[in-house]
Amino acid sequence: MEERIEKPNDSVTGGPSKAAYLWLAGIFGIVFAVIYIALVVFIRFAPSNEGILDLSVTAANTLYVCILLFFLVALYLYIVISRRELLSVMKRAGALMTAFTFVVVLNILLVYFNPYLMCVALTAMLALPFSKKRDAFILNTFACLISSFTLLITLDHAEFPAVTFTLIAGMLGGAVATYTFPAGMTRMVSILRSLVTGVATVVIYAVLLSTYSLAFKPFTDNIMYIGISVAGEILLVSVLVPLIELIFNLTSDYKLMELTNHKAPLVHRLAVEAPGTFNHCLAVANFAEICADAIGENPYLARACAYYHDMGKLNNAAYFTENQAGYNPHDEILPEVSAEIIRKHTTDGYELCRENRIPEEIAKITIEHHGTLPIMYFYNKAKSLTDGSVDIEEYKYRGEIPTGKIGAIIMICDSAEAAIRAMDNPTGDKVDALLKGMIDERLKLGQFDNCDITMRDLNTVRRAIVDAYGGLFHKRIKYNNGRGT
Repeated sequence: MEERIEKPNDSVTGGPSKAAYLWLAGIFGIVFAVIYIALVVFIRFAPSNEGILDLSVTAANTLYVCILLFFLVALYLYIVISRRELLSVMKRAGALMTAFTFVVVLNILLVYFNPYLMCVALTAMLALPFSKKRDAFILNTFACLISSFTLLITLDHAEFPAVTFTLIAGMLGGAVATYTFPAGMTRMVSILRSLVTGVATVVIYAVLLSTYSLAFKPFTDNIMYIGISVAGEILLVSVLVPLIELIFNLTSDYKLMELTNHKAPLVHRLAVEAPGTFNHCLAVANFAEICADAIGENPYLARACAYYHDMGKLNNAAYFTENQAGYNPHDEILPEVSAEIIRKHTTDGYELCRENRIPEEIAKITIEHHGTLPIMYFYNKAKSLTDGSVDIEEYKYRGEIPTGKIGAIIMICDSAEAAIRAMDNPTGDKVDALLKGMIDERLKLGQFDNCDITMRDLNTVRRAIVDAYGGLFHKRIKYNNGRGT
């Protein structure tokens, strides 16, 4: 009997485990330690230790501990209460907190030279490729709050406006970086986003400084520092985003586009060695992208998951119908052997993805897209060859049921694409009835019990596939010469 591949701890089934919360608590502990050490070093070696609050070094450290703990506890509660899905891939939470910590420490160091050197929107631009918009905005806000309160301890009374101005500029700049462009990101969009955010930050500072003093001179006195900060943010985003992708093996929209390029190693292998499966994956990808967009999920991630979901078929391509040309090797072997070969493509696919450093969000779909469904064709074949009973458990996939909406979409689109192609004279009504039965069957078998997809989502997915069916499988018009157009 095939053994199930053990998945890493950062991919959980049925929601975050206790280990996930402990890992997150550990990450926050490291964040606290790094930021606090940076502040202590800064306070002790700064030219003046008498800030706005006129505190001693010890009192300043004590106050900062309280402030830092308050903000980090608030951020921790936000994640575990409102954004629990981040805990399903701990690498993502770790990457986001690493970016957050880097920016806060950098800002603490930059305050030593001038408060307007602080990178007020950098957290948002670093977090956005790896998180949802609200996460990027929230992280940027907390980074600005911690960095700005640092000024209370380190600056003198004359520079008090810098506390308020950097906080406001950071929050508004973070909002511009997060919400001014659509969700889909390309490298060009990222560059434009950085430039727009930089211009907006300069304008915000100009308005704040000019309004405060009723003169333009405070802005012109600090424009050099503000300009360096903006230029530094643009440079750091272009360097750090690919670095975070590489270190944490995460998926940004840029990475997803690269993974679905037909020259990507595994995709190219699939096209050459299993062309039937490759074409099947392309069709599933078209369905999945439309469905993901319809229910508000990342269409780039859905397309990438569809491209890689059947990679395991590379190990035994000839045993899958779409790659056969008349000869079917299953005709010569026992149904239980056939079932073993067929279901093994899910775990084989996971191994291939891991060996080629395909991100976990995509790799896990290979063992989720059939869940624990039975392989009915070979089960029925086995029943026809014996007078005794046949245990259906021996003919089930030994994967895992979907843990997210994308996994559920791939499960539906994978079966739908194959079933529609096998239909005689499919129509919209026939396809709709087929999909209703398919979804109902998976609901009864508990295939969606561990993901948060709703009945409304499932109905939206079904309608999206029916609407897309006409465009993907339309019949060609035949002319008198027998050629279609």
